[in-house]
Amino acid sequence: MKYYHSQVALGYVNRDEILLGSINSIRTAPDVEAFNDSLLIMIKKAGEMVSNGNTLPVFPDSLNNNLDTGWLKDPVFSNAVKAELENIRVKFRIQSNVYIASSNSSAPSFEGDNRFYSESDFPDENKRILSIFRYWNIIHYFYPYKSLMDQKWDMTLKEFIPAIVSARDSLDYHLNFKKFTTRINDSHAHFSSPVYTKWLGTASPPFLIRHIQGETVITKILPSVSQLSVGDIIKKIDDTDIYKLRDSLRKFVHGSNNVVIERNLNDMILLGNTGEFSLTVSNGSGEQTISLSRNYDNNKALNAVNSPAWQKKTVNGRCNIGLVNMGILRPEDVKTMFGDLWDTDAIIFDVRNYPLGALWYIVNYLFEKPLHIANFTVQDINYPGRLTWHEEIIGQGTNNPYNGNIIILFDERTQSHAEYTCMGLEQFPGSVKIGSTTAAADGNVARIYLPGKILTYATFLGTYYPDYTTTQRIGIIPDIEIKPTIDGIRNGTDEVLEIALNCRIEDELFKLYPNPVSDHLHYNAGTDVSVKFEVYDTMGRKLYSEYSTTGDIDVSCLANGIYFVKVTTNRHVVTKKIIKY
Repeated sequence: MKYYHSQVALGYVNRDEILLGSINSIRTAPDVEAFNDSLLIMIKKAGEMVSNGNTLPVFPDSLNNNLDTGWLKDPVFSNAVKAELENIRVKFRIQSNVYIASSNSSAPSFEGDNRFYSESDFPDENKRILSIFRYWNIIHYFYPYKSLMDQKWDMTLKEFIPAIVSARDSLDYHLNFKKFTTRINDSHAHFSSPVYTKWLGTASPPFLIRHIQGETVITKILPSVSQLSVGDIIKKIDDTDIYKLRDSLRKFVHGSNNVVIERNLNDMILLGNTGEFSLTVSNGSGEQTISLSRNYDNNKALNAVNSPAWQKKTVNGRCNIGLVNMGILRPEDVKTMFGDLWDTDAIIFDVRNYPLGALWYIVNYLFEKPLHIANFTVQDINYPGRLTWHEEIIGQGTNNPYNGNIIILFDERTQSHAEYTCMGLEQFPGSVKIGSTTAAADGNVARIYLPGKILTYATFLGTYYPDYTTTQRIGIIPDIEIKPTIDGIRNGTDEVLEIALNCRIEDELFKLYPNPVSDHLHYNAGTDVSVKFEVYDTMGRKLYSEYSTTGDIDVSCLANGIYFVKVTTNRHVVTKKIIKY
């Protein structure tokens, strides 16, 4: 009714009011017949379904994931209810809708669908039901990655209705809704509300942390703190075991993949109320417990960047390498940057941050032609559930492209626009990607407003490589997988950058060929005695693994398509995308 009924879509009747006015009679219906009678009254409150007579566009099944109407035939419905619902479906034609609008970001806007958002922190029971339906339907019709969720979205609805409807108080309502939003498995599923923010806290400690080798490791400390050292491992916070703390908070954490869940867990662990807290850390030889304070200034001081946007380094007295911090480089400085680094042997683009939009200018110095950077799936806001393909082309090209090599650094902090930046840079011929899997959420976001002053987000622009390989939940895969170690953190070593500064980076590459492949892949074994291969599909599911010592792996058992092959040797951890034909 909300998205397809002509009178509701045009705003002649208010769908929220119809729902709120109907809930009590529906929920108290003594039997199935009375239940259907109440449903019928609710449907008819929308008025006559009007069709404009135009023909609906046809679109392929591959884009049909969000247009599921099979539930209309559920046996719980009477024939009369089924007929009314079918009448809406059959008469629907493309139409504007007061609940959805276009935006400048290519993602739909739900700004107008915000009734009851700013009322009580603890909406009444009926409005809590409305909030569930509003969120679930927006995701159901418009979220482009619904098929990639760990659990079917219908099952998630059934799971969370009881918890949210029977919430004891405002905090119970907000925390259950927070858990609900994590189930879309999206690193963009941010969540905020006054109640949730008060529970989580907004003050920061005088240090930063990362999840490294299964531990919560301190990676940066303000100069005023002398009791800690970089590389210390957190064991307890306020006498709570850090492993138990991480496990207790995990259900509230959103993320497309495990590395982002651990990253976002770190953010939750750091935040708290202003004032003192106790911290127990281990430096590898012993433990100590100290008292520190959280405040509102620490975070800004810790994240201040004092390094230059770019610099030139000479390695081993023979390689000239440019190093560019994409989190600082401004679009207007790209021309000057290339002028300074034009004669280098290689440029390292460090994307372990959030770029400022310089990619659109950088590509004009790297490629001879405009760059087909990605394919998007875009929602048709006039036909809820319908997606369409869009090829994204950026840049103008140049007849004098940069002549050195390109190296790209990334990790779990590389998200969204940062991942999109990697997608553009990696198309440079011979480019090398170094680091670890990214945040796996690329595409423009939209805000969703829910009763109780809840504001949450999701990705609403499907982003794919030009060959239609998805990035959501998979991320950008490195050519050379390098993760930081606790020893490296303690020694002040940037292990990812160290590999990139190798003058002969090609020596670090594990070559897997031919690609595309028909039946057998070959590799340059070198000194590697045993090589482990793991084959994954484009959804990140492992199909099989095997060991080889012959320089050959048989892939004839695979169906034609795109796969990822992860190779682990005594010197390499490399993931390659292959095409099987």
